[in-house]
Amino acid sequence: MAQNEPRKGGGRQRFLQGANLALYTLIGIAIVVLVNWFVNNHDKRWDLTPNQEYSLSPQSLKILKGLKQNVTIYAFDRKQDFSRRRDLLGEYEEASPRVTVRYVDPDRQPGLAKQYGVQSYGTIEVVSGTRHFQAQTTNEEGVTNALIRVLMGQKTIYFVQGHGERDIAGTGRDGFQDFKNELTNESYEVKTLTLLEKNEIPPDCEVLVVAGPKHDYLPPEIATITKYIEGGGRALFMLDAGTKLPNLSKMLAGWGVTVRDDLVVDLNPVARLFGTTPDMPLIIKYGTNPIVQPLQRIATLFPLSRSLDISKDAKGGASPEMLCQTSGESFGVEGFNPSMQQVSYQPGKDIKGPLTVAVADTISATDGTKNEGRFVVTGTSLLGANAYLDFQGNKDLLMNMVNWLSAEESLISIRPKSQQQQTLNMNQRQMGRLLYLGVLGLPLAIILVGAGVWWQRRR
Repeated sequence: MAQNEPRKGGGRQRFLQGANLALYTLIGIAIVVLVNWFVNNHDKRWDLTPNQEYSLSPQSLKILKGLKQNVTIYAFDRKQDFSRRRDLLGEYEEASPRVTVRYVDPDRQPGLAKQYGVQSYGTIEVVSGTRHFQAQTTNEEGVTNALIRVLMGQKTIYFVQGHGERDIAGTGRDGFQDFKNELTNESYEVKTLTLLEKNEIPPDCEVLVVAGPKHDYLPPEIATITKYIEGGGRALFMLDAGTKLPNLSKMLAGWGVTVRDDLVVDLNPVARLFGTTPDMPLIIKYGTNPIVQPLQRIATLFPLSRSLDISKDAKGGASPEMLCQTSGESFGVEGFNPSMQQVSYQPGKDIKGPLTVAVADTISATDGTKNEGRFVVTGTSLLGANAYLDFQGNKDLLMNMVNWLSAEESLISIRPKSQQQQTLNMNQRQMGRLLYLGVLGLPLAIILVGAGVWWQRRR
């Protein structure tokens, strides 16, 4: 009897161990089931990239949430490559119930591929009703721009030429090719116009752009622009410091916008963190117009800008409003010319900040219609130049101006981010340390942990 008691005790201990193992197994299975249920019913993704590259931009989300018609996005690719498209296109489908994504192998459905002119694998076609457009790139920017083209159609923007304005085909630092490409990507057709050759603005002109003229416009040209705006037209004036434009300035002054003959200098130390100089004002203060609403926490840069003044006593029911304003540590150097080197404020001579560098204005149409004229004035055209367009919010600011002028307020937002390659740069010493850590450090750590566990169990 006494000899059987230890055996009974051992059997009981094994039973308890087995019961505990079974209980822990059941608890583990229950946890896995609960986690699986929670994930399936509360799908959530986190984008931890610095530039939020794998999340839809505010512009894309705004367009998708405002859809009033069904949209189908076709992704033409090999079946084994469909997964490369799902991450991005799935975001579109998830953001709006009106979006359907179809993954099509053009080799298995050649008829559908031929219908949409598919020539290569990886093609994305956006379709809505009878309209369809092929994305120029397979990233978010390309898909969203194709969506805009399908929904909005195409509008025409004219750049005035003949007075030394910015070259829309220029690829240098001061050129406007990048701005032109952004307009084209967002479904605008870009053309040039010489006002002296015509005494009227083309009827298909949605927005007239005057970008950095070096010489003033003649009275007949001013009359043409005035008639266009007062008839409900839309225009963007980008007027550089150091240029004498009395006729253009007089026209704008009649609508409550005074173009000053100065250069804005901003001594705000925060701007130096961006590597700028005092003659490149960093803008972080904006008005309330829809153009700048998405930019309230984003900086823009106005290199070599003149300042603008707003008058509420303007003709034609004009209603000018501030868009962008410099800091209180800025000032305007009166009578600026490019040879001046002054950077210190001179009381009684210079204009103390904060100073306005961009204005939006609306005027009542004179043709008896309900169409209002709209225009925007900036104190520099360099914010749209190739060298500065990609600085922080510059591109969004300019494109939002065009959207507001062309009555496409639904497009006003922050555009898709360009994907950036993330690299880890290491010198020879750092690579050597990493090698020793991987070859010797980790195995040695495992051995030491194992030895520690063995020693504890021995005790």
